[in-house]
Amino acid sequence: MTNPNPLTENELRAAAYFAVGVTSEGSIAGRDVAYRLSFAGNVGAGGRMEPVANSGYSFGTLQIDLGQHPDVARDLLDRYQAWAATQPDRAALELGQNDYSAMLTSLQRTGREMRADQAVDIDRSGINRFLASDDGRSFVHGLDTTHVNRVTATDAVVGNRDSALERLQRTDLYRNATGDEQAELAGMFMKLQNQAGQGRWPGLLDRVEAGTLTSSADVKTAIDGLLPNQRNGSPDYLQSGADNTLRGIEVLNALRGAHAGNPISRAWANVVTDPLIGPVAAHQPNTANPDLGVQYDTVRSLFLTPEASRRFIDALDRGASLAEGNPQPQANGSRQAGFYVSGDDFVHWNRNGQGQAFIGGQWRSIDPDDLTRVRNADGTTELKINQDGQHTTLLRVDPSAPVLRADAAAAPAERHGAVHIPGQPFENPTLNRMFAAIAAGDDVGANRILREYAQSSEGMAFLQRGEQRLAQQQAEEAVQRQSVAQDKGGGFERA
Repeated sequence: MTNPNPLTENELRAAAYFAVGVTSEGSIAGRDVAYRLSFAGNVGAGGRMEPVANSGYSFGTLQIDLGQHPDVARDLLDRYQAWAATQPDRAALELGQNDYSAMLTSLQRTGREMRADQAVDIDRSGINRFLASDDGRSFVHGLDTTHVNRVTATDAVVGNRDSALERLQRTDLYRNATGDEQAELAGMFMKLQNQAGQGRWPGLLDRVEAGTLTSSADVKTAIDGLLPNQRNGSPDYLQSGADNTLRGIEVLNALRGAHAGNPISRAWANVVTDPLIGPVAAHQPNTANPDLGVQYDTVRSLFLTPEASRRFIDALDRGASLAEGNPQPQANGSRQAGFYVSGDDFVHWNRNGQGQAFIGGQWRSIDPDDLTRVRNADGTTELKINQDGQHTTLLRVDPSAPVLRADAAAAPAERHGAVHIPGQPFENPTLNRMFAAIAAGDDVGANRILREYAQSSEGMAFLQRGEQRLAQQQAEEAVQRQSVAQDKGGGFERA
């Protein structure tokens, strides 16, 4: 079989970085956690550490547990010291010899060692300030790049401790699959190797090579059956890891198949020429490619919120209308992600508060704190922006406006796989009305129902429960992944 649209090497790297990394490991409930020091556990009275399983401090797009990798902890602290020496308040940031030693000991502890030592949480503010800086993000991205290069490395020699990806690419299943299915297969196997080293994927590929697993759906079912579910009925960490990776792969496939008139399609084509350029290098002055930085930020951000991002890409494919999310923080201080589309123009921001816009053919970065959402009586929605004290309309979304590309209206199901919706999928009648409108192609009606539901107390509670469940699932996966890494001597691909 001839594959008309095979996955390229750069798209494989993008799958490893954005889908396995950003979506399944480097984010929690739509927030990017790559550039801060995290801890899977609780901090009790007096700052006492209460780790889950053997988890220690971690950071990165492909989350590195410092307890499992004490050498990385030392590198982090040395890079922090060099950065601190360049800051105006260096006296408050730099660590003396005793403080350096104490900090290093804390960072290098595993979860078990934290419990045994009755460890107390460190002051993470200085480290987090470094990780959020250009120096810090470059340091993190160097580790991420090394990791991605390892899991995507291939050569011509069969049997020399081949990676999961290299062996997968030799199978008939992979060679004969469409590009979208290749992405699904590659994503699942790279994730499985990342989670369990050599412990799981070789046996799975034996079944692929024997012809007993004949599709990406078969592989997913096989992964789901490798371990029993947790006692509370939640998926085990291998199953939830595959689930979250495939959420990111859906975004990647939507980007690969996006309409040529979609500005996100052009941004993706630009980013995928070097998917490992990173968030700092992408923003370096570049007269030949001046929009790369904001385009990179947009693409990365879409992998934080896969389901909403697919609706966003779909609306831009069709040149339609979409209005989701409030730019202003909610009462509890959290922020919704925003997805606004009118024809070829859009405004987007993520839950970290980083935003981008494409208006009138021009790319720009925006701060959602400068935006105000106005819902008009005629059903339109406006995003007003505060610029030097002047409030002007940045984008106006009219749900009754005709789509620009009617020929793309039915394309998403054909390109990305149709989603079969049962007749009454929810007990909630409002949600059933919304999905019935979607199934009927009534975008105006679906958007209206969605706005009504999102504004209701029930809808807000529903969204909050979903965010909490996803965050819990991702945290459980991280904990189990780190525990497996410790049992296997530090993990397979950790840089």
